[in-house]
Amino acid sequence: MKFTAEKIDSIPIHFVLCTERTGSSLLSLMLNLNPQILCPSEEPFALYLWKKYRNKTKWSITDIHNYVDAFFLLAEKNTDLYFSKRTVFLSNLLEHQDILTFKRIIKLTYLHFLDVKDKSQVTCIVDKQIKYFFHLKLLKQIFPHAKYVVLTRDVRDNIVSKKDRNLNWNQHPFFLASLWNNTYRNIEQLPKSDFRIVSYENFMMETEGALREICDWMNCTFNSKMMETEGVYDAFLEAKKGDVSPLFIEHLRDFHSGLSQKPNTNKIGQYKSRLDTRLLSQIEQICGVNLQKLGYSLSDTRTRKASFKQVYFQFLALCYRRYLLQFYYHIPLWLKLSVKKWRTKKIDV
Repeated sequence: MKFTAEKIDSIPIHFVLCTERTGSSLLSLMLNLNPQILCPSEEPFALYLWKKYRNKTKWSITDIHNYVDAFFLLAEKNTDLYFSKRTVFLSNLLEHQDILTFKRIIKLTYLHFLDVKDKSQVTCIVDKQIKYFFHLKLLKQIFPHAKYVVLTRDVRDNIVSKKDRNLNWNQHPFFLASLWNNTYRNIEQLPKSDFRIVSYENFMMETEGALREICDWMNCTFNSKMMETEGVYDAFLEAKKGDVSPLFIEHLRDFHSGLSQKPNTNKIGQYKSRLDTRLLSQIEQICGVNLQKLGYSLSDTRTRKASFKQVYFQFLALCYRRYLLQFYYHIPLWLKLSVKKWRTKKIDV
């Protein structure tokens, strides 16, 4: 997989911004079925490596080795499943040594995700990363020409879905509502010309239309194969079964069971039979402004003073995501890598 500098430079990087349980995994699967689009697994490596490498234009062999080591140490997902082998990655970067810049090495890194996909026709990279919603100013600095798809979902259904999947360390509805609210209020940081909103509800009801809209926004051609999702994820897991443990494969197959089904509307409005009236009113009290901005209606429009419990969980959610992510970003890279090395050694022992 050898690319010219011109080819690498011609590939734009765009982003899908969302929170969990908004249909983003299905969207990623469908985007990857388009030969023109690569949608990698969620790794915020560009964010964490930017400060160290942003101005580097001449890369030594040592620089490349250090970059590869840093990438694998910082990786948050299972690289055995979603990324090329270390030796393949290193060899390819060394092959491109004479043309490397920060932006080019970032794009080459992206192109090593999903090694089962043919990259020869890729003209667009679309990164879906939940954390990036809380680093938008920096993201705009690193990728000034990026476009964004904001994937939304009714917070009331989102809460039900997260509780069913036991996502996030705290399952209180006020906490989950506050996470949703803190996420989507960040839209205000983006110029209106830079993003398009796609709702989970429309994505499920009008899937092809939503995909055509996204492709058009990203300047890619819609491909009918994007609709042919049945069996695709199972085939991917089958192809990778030699790289990860059978137990992990079964966990993924169960967790992403929805990827083996056609898009459906079964989960739209599920909150109506799962959440009582009083709780709905309290959730809407937390998220009402952003719910309405995103086109969702409220069942109770009365204004009430926030309770201590609501304020507590809002603060907890703010600390858990926004402040914690900002704190982690500002930890020096050398310290991040040192901690990762220590943890890796501890696990190996």
